[in-house]
Amino acid sequence: MIKTLVFHIGDPKNGSSSIQKAMQARACRSKGVRYVSQPELNASALANAINPNKGTPEKRLTRRRKLFSEKAEWARTNDADLGLISAEFFSSVPPKALIKALDEFMPQYTDTARIIAYVRPHAGRALSGYAQRVKTGTELGTLDQSIAGQRERRMLKYAPRFLRWHEAFGDRFTLRPFLREEMRDGDVVSDFFHTALQGAPFSLEAIPSTNESLALEEVAAMRRVQGRLVADEVPDFLRLSLGGAIGRALAGQPRRYRTRIVLSRAHAQALHALFLEDAQQLDQVFFGRSLMVAALEEAVGTGAAEGQSLEPLDYYSEAQLQRMEDIAGEIAALVKAEPRGWRLEYQRRTGQRQDRIEDQKKPQVLRQNAARVWTLLDELVRELAPATGTTEE
Repeated sequence: MIKTLVFHIGDPKNGSSSIQKAMQARACRSKGVRYVSQPELNASALANAINPNKGTPEKRLTRRRKLFSEKAEWARTNDADLGLISAEFFSSVPPKALIKALDEFMPQYTDTARIIAYVRPHAGRALSGYAQRVKTGTELGTLDQSIAGQRERRMLKYAPRFLRWHEAFGDRFTLRPFLREEMRDGDVVSDFFHTALQGAPFSLEAIPSTNESLALEEVAAMRRVQGRLVADEVPDFLRLSLGGAIGRALAGQPRRYRTRIVLSRAHAQALHALFLEDAQQLDQVFFGRSLMVAALEEAVGTGAAEGQSLEPLDYYSEAQLQRMEDIAGEIAALVKAEPRGWRLEYQRRTGQRQDRIEDQKKPQVLRQNAARVWTLLDELVRELAPATGTTEE
């Protein structure tokens, strides 16, 4: 049986994908601590099963019973010092909901489970979060509009949320700053295993890094692409997967735009005014020194004099953008017709699911549907590349 469970809860945009890839690849080797990682790439379904904002109470109850029972069996049948469970979606779960689920399904871990979270400074998180939301179709406006709306975004009010985790788990909750100079070896994967193993010696195999963040020009184009998917009423969960697939495909392209999206000084000043008090509270309660406040001040000092354009027509012709929209429209029709087809294969390829299209009803139809979606995604990624002769920054 696993002796202690360690939950890695994100935050989003804090290196979770890299941590999960390393967990799945068993890249960490330690002679002093035996650990086992969750079989799935991430435990998002487990986290969503106890999130009161996900689905109906009846569906959550069914999922909670199934998924936590499976996780209890996993913990029972594995012999290890630590069991590692990771999902960014735990970050938006009430801590008491996790305690309640442990009480019900794995009571032996209620008083021993540990929680590890990472927190990216406010300005960097606002910027990376905007690009991510555009990629996945949950935000389609400009960066100016996104910064103006930050007052209403509860996720960047870090202190109240992390304090709830601290109150629920006490010293079993660890918050680490997502700052290169503060992390072990300047790397979030190394820092995570150092924290999870509580300082026990380990070695770490290199995991190929893939930067799935979009360049400025790509973010601009994705406003049109995801805008078409939204207009065609593609459900959120499918837009999320499609955006993820596009990001992964672009990461493997040798020829793509490279312009980094950055904050202007005006953006940074607005974020400083909004989140200074929150940064001060984080520094006081969790770090004992100025880390989050210093990062806010640095963002103001290094902010660009002028903002960048996120208008698609500044980087692509109308003909290119129309082709992208047309491809997105074809994809929309396909994934709406067979929601289980392409997405199931995408989740299987990324380690999020174990079942196959062949295990479903109408496997041949689903397979043909998925193949066509992959072909169209390849076409879309080619359209996102710079035109021949374009200088890539």
